[in-house]
Amino acid sequence: MKNLLIRLLTVSAMLIAVCTNSSALAQSNAATEPWPSKTITMISPFAAGTTSDVVARIFGQGLSKVLNVPVIVDNKVGASGNIGMAQFAKATPDGYTLAMGTITTNAINQALFSKLPFALSDFYPLGVVGITPNLLVVPASSSIKTVGDLVQMAKDKPGKLTFGSAGNGTTGQLAGELIKVRTGVDMLHAPYKDATRALTDLAAGEIDFMFYHPAAVMALIQGGRIRPIAVSSSTRSSSAPDVIPVDQQGISDFDLAAWWALYAPAGISPELKRRLREVTQTVLADPQVLQNLVSRGFESKPLRGDEIDAYLAKEADKWADIVKRAGARVD
Repeated sequence: MKNLLIRLLTVSAMLIAVCTNSSALAQSNAATEPWPSKTITMISPFAAGTTSDVVARIFGQGLSKVLNVPVIVDNKVGASGNIGMAQFAKATPDGYTLAMGTITTNAINQALFSKLPFALSDFYPLGVVGITPNLLVVPASSSIKTVGDLVQMAKDKPGKLTFGSAGNGTTGQLAGELIKVRTGVDMLHAPYKDATRALTDLAAGEIDFMFYHPAAVMALIQGGRIRPIAVSSSTRSSSAPDVIPVDQQGISDFDLAAWWALYAPAGISPELKRRLREVTQTVLADPQVLQNLVSRGFESKPLRGDEIDAYLAKEADKWADIVKRAGARVD
């Protein structure tokens, strides 16, 4: 009986050892498994078909080509992009979940919302994928020809001019608010649930002006339904080279451009940080990716290393100041 008990205990110990070694081996294999070896998910915090979604899909196609693995764009929509970025902040830092952050989610919202379910420190920036200024557009029938005309009309009719946007806290709203702050005029903001409806009302003369991305307004401009009178960046846009910047039409230091940046979870390993930044630069140097972005009105921002961090930190500070001066707040 005693010998039988000893044999059973010995067998049990051997089985435990085998299981332990198998578990350790599995963990070791997982840890040393080359990246990437499976599908990568890229979170887009805005709806399918939006400008942000277009950028994510263009970059995702290029990323899939470089890495030879599928890249799926997962639209996590709501709360001005905060829902998607909040989910991303909880992602496993293994390089298989990335996010296409925007000027809204990673700059404006930081100052606009009193409470957020994530912090900028939750994310590691891999590169600026593209930027685009906004065009200041008016109905084709409008008598407003320049920024000076717009400001003068607002002074002559205080509280009567209305500018539309794709929603509270968007670059379109804040650009209009900044004109109010810089010139002292009183104008009404009309936030829409989506830009399509706002542009439809603009073309019909229901609102007086709007700031929005060139790619989204070019068809209406070419169709003769709306007219561009200014661009929000301090330099002319390649999408509309004949349009003069606001900065050169009497409102100095006016330089606003939307941007999109690729992020990984902050907790990824130093090796993955290095690899992901290298891969991001490779994708952005792909002529096909560049052509797809440029043809839709985006401009490249070829930043590397510390330049990426410095640019995004400066943008966050700049937009925090604009939000504060505009008095915009979402509680």
